[in-house]
Amino acid sequence: MSFPDNFTSDPDWEAYATRNGGPLPSNNTGLPSSEAIEPLNFDINQARANQADDDLERADSHPLESVRYIATLTTIKVRDGAEISVRISHPTISRLQQDKITAPLPVLFVTHGGGWIQGSHLSEEAWLLWHLYENFELAVISVEYRLAPEHKFPVWIEDSWDVLEALLLSNNSAFSDLGVQFDLKKVFLAGSSSGAGISAVLSQMCRDKGLPISGVILNVPAVCDYRHFPAEYTTEGQISSYRQAVETYSSGAMAMVWNTTQPSEASGSDPMASPLLGDLSSLPRHMIFVAGQDALRDE
Repeated sequence: MSFPDNFTSDPDWEAYATRNGGPLPSNNTGLPSSEAIEPLNFDINQARANQADDDLERADSHPLESVRYIATLTTIKVRDGAEISVRISHPTISRLQQDKITAPLPVLFVTHGGGWIQGSHLSEEAWLLWHLYENFELAVISVEYRLAPEHKFPVWIEDSWDVLEALLLSNNSAFSDLGVQFDLKKVFLAGSSSGAGISAVLSQMCRDKGLPISGVILNVPAVCDYRHFPAEYTTEGQISSYRQAVETYSSGAMAMVWNTTQPSEASGSDPMASPLLGDLSSLPRHMIFVAGQDALRDE
C-alpha cells in the first residue's frame, strides 16, 4: 500500500515549520526513505519538564473563563489503591443559561497524548479540546493515568478504565456538587496520539463488557506497535508512513516510545497495547483524524 500524494508538504505547514525551526522532509515525492529507523535518544524527564512549561504557558494565555468553562480537580482511587487525578470541565451556569441549554450534558472522556511517557490534563487542551470548548456544551472528564517507564504496561489502560468505570458507569457522586447534570447515556471517548490508543482500547473493552459508548474520537492515533505491523501492509517490515517520516523524526520518536513502554517486544502485540490488532467488530462509530506527514498515518 502506498500513498504517493500524502507526503507532500502543505504550504502553510512549510511556513510554520520554517518559522519554528522544524524539520522539512526532502522526499516530497512521497517515496519512502531508505534510511534505517533508529529510535531517538532523549531525556524523558527533560521532555516532561519542557512540555509542562509549554502547557502552563498556553493555559495562561487560554483561560477557560474566556470560553465560559470551569474546571474542577478530584481524585479517583484505582484497583491498586493509587489516587489518580481527574479533571472535570464543563460550561459555566451563565453560559448554559445564555445558550438556553437545559438538557444534561453529553460526556467526553479524555485520555491525553504524550507517548505514555509524558503529558497531563492541560496537554489535550492544545491538541484537541480548545475548539470543542468554544463551540459545544460538553462535560469533559480528563484522566492523568500513570506514566512509563516508572509504571509498567498496562497500568495506563487500567487507570483509565478504573476512572471511566468509577465516574461514568457507577453513577459516582463526583458530579453531585457541580451544579450541572451529565448525561451518562451519551458518553464519547477521545484522545490524541497515545491517548487515542487508550481510547481505542477502552472502546473494545466497553464493547466486550456490554457498556454503551456513543462514539470515539481518535486524533492521530497510535494503535499498533511498529514491530508488529501486519506483513501485508509493510515493506522491509515497516509501513510507508514510518519510512516516509524518518527525516521529520516522528518515526524515531515512536520507535523510542514503543521500546520504552513495551521493552518486551512480544507484549506489543497485545490488543491492550496495539488495539489495531484486536477485535474491531461491533464497535461504536469512530472519528479518526490523520496527519499526512505523521509516522502514525498508515495505522
